[in-house]
Amino acid sequence: MITIKESTYDDIKNIQNLWADEDVMQYIWPGGLHETGEAVREWLDRFISARPKQNHYSIFEDGKYCGETQYRIDSETKNASLDIKLFEFARGRGIATQALLYSIQEAFKQGAENLWVDPHPANAKAINLYRKLGFIQKEMPEYVIALGEDPSLYIYMELGKKEFNDKFEKSCGAIVYTIDGGVIKYLLVEEMSGSHSFPKGHMEEGETEIETALREIKEETNLKVELDTEFRASEQYTLSEKPGVTKQVVYFLAKYKDSSPSITRPDEVKALKILKLEDAINTIEYDNKKEMLKKADSYLKNKAENTF
Repeated sequence: MITIKESTYDDIKNIQNLWADEDVMQYIWPGGLHETGEAVREWLDRFISARPKQNHYSIFEDGKYCGETQYRIDSETKNASLDIKLFEFARGRGIATQALLYSIQEAFKQGAENLWVDPHPANAKAINLYRKLGFIQKEMPEYVIALGEDPSLYIYMELGKKEFNDKFEKSCGAIVYTIDGGVIKYLLVEEMSGSHSFPKGHMEEGETEIETALREIKEETNLKVELDTEFRASEQYTLSEKPGVTKQVVYFLAKYKDSSPSITRPDEVKALKILKLEDAINTIEYDNKKEMLKKADSYLKNKAENTF
């Protein structure tokens, strides 16, 4: 499970280790950047005091630190710089895409109109990833050069808010469960196509992920739920009906009790099924959703064990 959270002082040692890694910093600071804990703390303080116009996030996979992503919005131009760094073990598995999408969406939500990056020309993997996300190479503008960036050393790439919204769609929802006789049971939505998934829906302008998830769960199942945002999983895929458009779906965990789900969108939902883990896994058609459900179940059981 990938977790992307605002960095705190607890992450200072992780950030130090990331910056000191020669492989991570090869295109930025050959040999690695070896800063003291106090220096990193002062640097992080600047992000914390400027939130949400600037923000720094720490990225974890199943509790293991993978790297960082960040954005900084310039209040005058409404343009924002974007960056990501990952340890080698975390690359090539979709973690960078998830983290960048999160940082991009947060920057646009906080008022950025354009985002820019300046990867090293030799960093082909980063350049390809930025292109995949819609960044376009352009001439480096004067205000970026004034910040100390060198057009002779780095490639300037830019992404506009409209262009991003045309290329990406986002939905939010949750893996919804209840406790029945001491057994965890999961709620599956059978869509009109016959495929099974979890309650979710399109994020509306101005909504947060949490607001979208709660609204969509209510609209699809008529349930009021307790949302657990410490569990956050996402998937990305290309929409067959919209060539060139990528869909991101974010799932939290949600618990309901003292109520029963009911269909409120009969034109979209064929049936609602409440199943034990094994039955739910056997019902779901797609492997990625099966794995997501298994991770959610493990998370719930580990959390229950640690409660006592």
